[in-house]
Amino acid sequence: MQDFKDVRDIGVIGGGTAGYFTALYLKKKFGDKNITVIESSKIPIIGVGEASTPLLLKFIHSILGFSVHEFFNATKPTLKLGVKFNWGRKEDKHYLNPFGRMDTIASLRYKQSLDYTSLTTRMMAADKAPFISRNGEVLPIKVKSGMAYHIDNELLVKYLKEKIQLAKINHIDAKIEKTFLKKNNSDIDYLQTDQQKELKFDMYFDCTGFSSYLLGKALKSNWVDYGDSLMTNSAILGKASHTNGIKPYTTASTLNHGWLWETPTQRENHLGYVYSDKFCSAEEARSELRKYCPEINDEKVIRFKSGRYEKSWSGNTIAIGNAFAFVEPLESTGLHMIILQLEKFEKYLKNEKNLEAAQARYNSKINRSWDYIKWFIALHFKYNEKKDTPFWKMVREHTDLSGIQDYLNYYKKNGPVFFNENNVLNQQLKNTIFGTFSFDLVMLGSGFGWEHIVDNQPQISAAEKIITFNEKVVANALSHEESLIYLENNLSFCFR
Repeated sequence: MQDFKDVRDIGVIGGGTAGYFTALYLKKKFGDKNITVIESSKIPIIGVGEASTPLLLKFIHSILGFSVHEFFNATKPTLKLGVKFNWGRKEDKHYLNPFGRMDTIASLRYKQSLDYTSLTTRMMAADKAPFISRNGEVLPIKVKSGMAYHIDNELLVKYLKEKIQLAKINHIDAKIEKTFLKKNNSDIDYLQTDQQKELKFDMYFDCTGFSSYLLGKALKSNWVDYGDSLMTNSAILGKASHTNGIKPYTTASTLNHGWLWETPTQRENHLGYVYSDKFCSAEEARSELRKYCPEINDEKVIRFKSGRYEKSWSGNTIAIGNAFAFVEPLESTGLHMIILQLEKFEKYLKNEKNLEAAQARYNSKINRSWDYIKWFIALHFKYNEKKDTPFWKMVREHTDLSGIQDYLNYYKKNGPVFFNENNVLNQQLKNTIFGTFSFDLVMLGSGFGWEHIVDNQPQISAAEKIITFNEKVVANALSHEESLIYLENNLSFCFR
């Protein structure tokens, strides 16, 4: 196969979020192709509450064109303005990490805190959302940072499956039992189902999750392990009722053997204790989780490993989402990376002269993106000083950050890199999923580098004006729950 124009039939193996996103995107962008989703109703989904990034809103509402009103009624999402980290220095309770750029200097100089870095930060602190009521009319407050969703995965998958049917995408309920390779052993030839039916496609998208049935098992792609940088490997999942309202942010809290996520959906809070089984058993982790949240229920344990395969696109097969890579869920990158993979696939098909060149560019970009996510998440662990348990002592001492050592050397000597626009490191990190500013915020949130941002900074009076203005806006903004009601009942509102 020399050209994508030669591709007529595409098989998307696996359903769930990755499979349905892939099929819907391909149908939208390559409507002349025959697209078939093959999944087994016998294989259950994990069904957790998922946090996301602003890229999801663009994908759902702009690219796929699904209305906000319809989406809210079907999936009951909540808004996510960022992450509250119960993390960092022992003496600090938390730091807030909203989407978008922030004025960390003004916040630190005027308030000696990272809680005043932006309008979005103040909304998070007040459980507000960027909508304001004026003369009986609800108006959106423009925030450059954007927003994301918390979604119940079960409801999202149900909604997407309905969209698959409406888009007239072929759907086969079957389990793949055997994979047959072509003579070159680098391409999938055809598949055999549990009903002994043979399925043959020109191109395959592997969306089979952790099992990586095509890329990992059939094509035997080499595994690139992230274990030296990301050392958690287990999670206990559960649900609990809301106790203090529905928060407009994800919460990440340091626990003895790892950390806890809290993802608020409209129905309940979804929780997950992410830990290392080298430091505690599942029962010990469950016991600690119950002390933190006594009302938790519906618990189950999952195991995972952080890493990626050598190539996402191998021969005539592309692995999407967990079938290609996984990093522990601290920064909610799962849905983001599914979408990024699909967008880059389309981009390089259009921009490169042939399929081979597109494949090379795609693999290089996707590998680099995942590797930088690894370094970014590992940075959180290396410099978190909240607890002195054996797990946290180990990760502070042994977490590998060799891929960003130049950044760390510069930061420790000079402070935040972001403010030096011409710095080589700033340019190097600029086009990664988490840019220089995000790396800097983790370091500042962990208590490092405050002493470097004293000289040549805005006057305190200017900082005071900005912060005072933000406080006035927040005071008149709708609560998060009022905003959810508005979005669910408004027929025409669209995020832009």
